[in-house]
Amino acid sequence: MIENIGEFLANSSNIYLFLAIFGSVIFILQFILSLAGLHGETDFDADFQVDAHDVSDIHGLNFFSIKSIVAFITFFGWAGYFFADRGWGGLGIAFLSGAVMMALTSLVLWLLLKMQQSGNVSTQDMIGRRGVVYLTLPAERGPGGLVTVTLPDRTRQISARSDEELKTGTEVVIESDLGGGLFLVRRLD
Repeated sequence: MIENIGEFLANSSNIYLFLAIFGSVIFILQFILSLAGLHGETDFDADFQVDAHDVSDIHGLNFFSIKSIVAFITFFGWAGYFFADRGWGGLGIAFLSGAVMMALTSLVLWLLLKMQQSGNVSTQDMIGRRGVVYLTLPAERGPGGLVTVTLPDRTRQISARSDEELKTGTEVVIESDLGGGLFLVRRLD
C-alpha cells in the first residue's frame, strides 16, 4: 500500500499545479488589494482605551493568518509540482517549503505590525509636559485659555485653566486633567 501512495504522489503533479496556481492567484489578489488599500482591515472611529500587549511580545505572532496559509498553499504547490517525481521526498520538500514560507510570512507580518504606532496621546501622557500659553489664561480657572504643548512628534493645543492669570508666551507645566479635554496648568518655576 505504501508503494501505491508513493506512486500516486509521483504522479500527482496536476494536484500540486492546481494548488500552486490557486495560491498564486489568491496571493496576487491580496497584493493588488493591499496596494489599493483594500486588504481587509476595517477602520472605525471610537473614543475608548483598551489594555493591549506590549508590541515586543511574540504573543502577536500568528502562524495561521490568511496570508500565511496562502503562502503555505502557494509554495507547497510549486515545490510539489517541481519535485512530484520524487514521491515521498517530493511531498516532504513541498511540505517543508510551505511551512518555511508560512513561518517567514508570519514573521514578516509580525515585524510590520510591531512597527505600527497608534499616534494617539492619552490624557495621562499629557500630565507633567511643558507648554507655552497661546491664549491668555484667566485667573481662578476662568474659561478661554489655550496652551501649546510640544510632544515627541508633534505639537498640540489644549484647552487649559489656571489658578493665576498667565499671559501669552508664559511657560507652563500641565498638572492635572480636569476632564472634558481641559487641563490644569501652573507657571513653570
